[in-house]
Formats: sequence, C-alpha cells, structure tokens
Amino acid sequence: MKDTPTTLVDILRWRGKNQANKLAFRFLKDGELDEVTLNYGELDLRARTLGAKLQVYAKAGDRVLLLLPPGLDFIIAYFACLYANTIAVPLPPPHPARLETSLSNTFRIINDALPTVALLQPSLYLAIEAHEKILDQFGGIRLLVIKEEYKKNGTDNWKETKIKADDIAFLQYTSGSTTAPKGVMVSHGNLIHNLRLIEQSFGQTSESQTVIWLPPYHDMGLIGGILQPLFTGNPVTLIPHLLFLQRPIRWLQAISRYKATTSGGPNFAYDLCLRKVRPDQREQLDLSSWEVAFNGAEPVSYATMEQFAEYFAPCGFRMESFLPCYGLAESTLLVTGGPKCRLPEAKNLEKAGLEKNQVIISPELSSSAQTVVGCGKIMESQKIRIVDSETQNICPPDRIGEIWVSGPSVTKGYWNKPTESSSTFGVHISDTAEGPFLRTGDLGFINKGELFVTGRLKNLIIIDGKNYYSHDIERTVQGAHPSVSPLGCAVFSVENSGREQIIVLAEVPFKSLDNAEEVKKSIKRAISENHDLAIQDIRLVLPGSIPKTTSGKIKHFLCRQNYLSNSLKEIITI
Repeated sequence: MKDTPTTLVDILRWRGKNQANKLAFRFLKDGELDEVTLNYGELDLRARTLGAKLQVYAKAGDRVLLLLPPGLDFIIAYFACLYANTIAVPLPPPHPARLETSLSNTFRIINDALPTVALLQPSLYLAIEAHEKILDQFGGIRLLVIKEEYKKNGTDNWKETKIKADDIAFLQYTSGSTTAPKGVMVSHGNLIHNLRLIEQSFGQTSESQTVIWLPPYHDMGLIGGILQPLFTGNPVTLIPHLLFLQRPIRWLQAISRYKATTSGGPNFAYDLCLRKVRPDQREQLDLSSWEVAFNGAEPVSYATMEQFAEYFAPCGFRMESFLPCYGLAESTLLVTGGPKCRLPEAKNLEKAGLEKNQVIISPELSSSAQTVVGCGKIMESQKIRIVDSETQNICPPDRIGEIWVSGPSVTKGYWNKPTESSSTFGVHISDTAEGPFLRTGDLGFINKGELFVTGRLKNLIIIDGKNYYSHDIERTVQGAHPSVSPLGCAVFSVENSGREQIIVLAEVPFKSLDNAEEVKKSIKRAISENHDLAIQDIRLVLPGSIPKTTSGKIKHFLCRQNYLSNSLKEIITI
C-alpha cells in the first residue's frame, strides 16, 4: 500500500482492488468444519452495496444499531456503516424467543445512542413485528433486514464520502464490569493508530494466521479479531463464542487445523481449556504454530499460564508464546503488550506491601507473597503515568497507583456524557500539570519499562486501612471447596454502619445442597487463612447466575446491586 491510509475504508478499498481474491474471513458456523468464507473483493462489494442502502435512510454521523449474531453478515454490516460514514453501534442481538427479558439493556443503550437505523436478521425482525409493544419501543428507528440482495449483486449507488481521521467510526459500549455501560466514541484515527500498535506488539504480518472466538461486540473481539487482520492483511478464522464456551476444544482444534500463529482471549479461556480438554483430545492437537497467545481483558494469572504451557507442551505449545497485554475500550483497545517470543515477565510482591500500595519485590514466591504478571512494554507513542488517585500526584517507582494513559489511541470520550468525559479523559497531574490523560480506573506500577497491573480501583476493598483485590479473594474462593463452580464466584464490599464489609457470592450445583454449611465454612476458613479477613456474608447462588460481560468479566457493581436489593438467584437451605 503506497499511501498511508487514514481509515479502514481506505484499506478495504485498496485490498478489494488489489487483493480481491485473497481470503479475508473464514467463519465456522458450527465451531468446527461447517465454514463460509469471504475474500477482500467480496467484502468490499457487499459493504458498498449495503452502505448504499444505509445512505438512503441515514446521513453521515447517524448511529446505526447492529443487532446481528457473530458471522459474515455482522462483518459486512459493520463495514457498510463505515462506508456510509455512519456510526456503528454493535450490540448482542436479543434472542427472538426471549425478547421481553433480553431487550432491557438494548433499549437502555438505544435511549443513549439514539440510532436512526437498526440492522437485523429476518428472524429477529419477525419476532419484533409480532410484539406490538416492543415494536413501538423502537419508535422512529428504521428496521432494515439483512437480505440476500447485497450478497449477490453489486451496486453503483454507493456515494463515496470524505471521512476524516477525527470522525467517529463506532460507539463501543463498555462492558459494564464495574459501572453501567457507556458509549466510547472511537474515531477512525484512533482505530488506525491502535491497529498499528497491535501489529507492532504482536509482530503481525500478512503471513500471519489468526483464530478468534471472542464476541464481536467486545473491543478485543471486534478490533483484535476482525479489524486487526484486515489492517495487516492476513486471514482470520472466526468461531461463535457460545460454541467455544460449550466445547473449548473447538478453539484449539481450529488453531491446530489452520496452523494459527495468533490467537488468545481473557485468562478464563485458558483455565477453561485446562478443565475441559481431556488428555485423549490433547493427543489430536498440534499447537506448534502458535506464536502469540495473547492474554488480557481480565487479571492475568501466572499459574494459569504455567499450567497451560505444561499441559499442552506435548502438542508443541511453548510458554514463550504467551503475550500478556493490557487495554481498555477508552483507549480503543491495546495500551501495552509484547514484544512476542519471550517468557512472560513476573514479579513476586509481598502481600504486606500490596496492602499499603507499596511495591516490595520478593526474590521468591512464598505464602507471604503473590505473583503479578507484566502486561507488556510501554511503546514510544504511548504515555503512561502511575498517579496517586487521591492527590493526583505522580507516584514514586515503589508505589502502586492509578494507571493514566495519553496518546493517539485514547478516544474522544463518552457519547452524550460531557461531564463524565471531562473527569475521565481530561485530567492533569497535579504536581507536574502534565496532561490531559485518560484515567483508567486500574491500579499498577511500572518496572524497567514494563507495566504491571495489580487490580481495579473500583474493585479495591479497603478493610482497616489495608487494600485487598476482589480477584485475589475470588481465586481463593474457587479453590476453597470442590462444590464451588470454577470461575463462579464474586467478591465485593458493602458499607454497613460506616465500615466496609466483605460479601461472597458462590455458584454451587443443586447436588451440593446437603453440604451447604460445609461449603460456607470452607470458604470462610480459606479466606481467613490466605487473607486474614473475616467475611460478613456468604450467599450460595445458582450456577450461571453471577452476571458477567460478554468477555467473561464479573459485573461486580451489578452483583452488589442484586445483593442489596435481595434479588439474587439464591439457593435457600432449610
């Protein structure tokens, strides 16, 4: 590509003309062998065709709701929004058979984004049309059904528009793991800069092979899994995320079958494979091609990576393939990550220091220390500062503080929320006046140019002046008793008479009803022994009832709301 592209439209138009027959996307409809494909020429043509249709009903800058399941239709619709210079709003589509129970969050976002058009499949349209009250709630939104016409015939009706780097490409509604979702305004310039960062950090080339199961409504799934391969010009194989969750072996089989060099996900995905992939299944895998196993979007566990590398070593997997990374939607996606092909960086920190936001490195891991994983080197175009969240002064190197970020990937703010945007994206460091910075809400420190993330500010529990991280206690709960569902617990605090008190929600199966008290005692004992903490309340809840984001992160704020409103799906023992 001779000219430097300023938008993804530039890139896809070039690839559509010059690499028309090259494979862009392969989608495994059943998660295994039933595949459909799309090359660059087809994607360019179909995006222009649907883009022309959008231009009839929406003007530049209008929001377009994407209520489409993962697949090629979603990809075509997303690029059609870019081609029409409209603002895409990707959301998980409600299930046609459960509209009334699954549309509440959708309408909350609709009321915020105020879209003029919604793209959806025929089954969802028919279900909405059959419910007059629900149809009325869509108000003046034009419901456009994705039909076969744009898949088969080209169009000359598309009108190319001048897209500026500062124009908004899409609204990425945040996961809601700590607060109610907000629409992050991601510009075309933000995307190009961040895609280039990922390319550099992951060592991506046109010869790379990518496999992705992450949902396209999540920033890692959309930007890392769909847009990044198109930016670099390498093919990607996509798996529906629900089919991965049902059978995690499908992910590893796809990596093995298509000789993937790049794939990954949150830490829980690697845990899931360790628990669900049997030794006889492992024997059928070849993971020797896997160069970049990125691990991000939630706390990265060194123990999980060690266990995964050891278990899958017979398949050719290497510990050096792991690439822990850190990012967030407010900075488009990636903040730090890489370089590739190195052993993950890790530090053993004294727990007594962590309780006081002090970085005290221990030469070895012991009962008084815990391992924190490095999430990549700070890159030249990124500015990262560690700041005291209360004084907003720079922290010394041996202190843990809030991670503040500045650079071309930092987005424009939250849609229609100027006050929150100013307090999150427009802050300055008090003692140096440097800024503006993005306040990430995450805690960490920098050591030799490597960023270490220790937790989330809003998930920080402070008891008697000491700091405790929810995810650390949750790991303890998961191992406290066999009846606790893996990755099925949430720990948060509530205020009672001016004091913070710890609450534990633990998912257990019905068959554990007879030993409910034993489970609770085991949880209390484990937390007391490992963290020297007393627990105010433990609630045993139904499997799958702890709310999570599409990427598997626990929605702590919603857990707290459900607890305080007494609306938990609790298992009652008599």
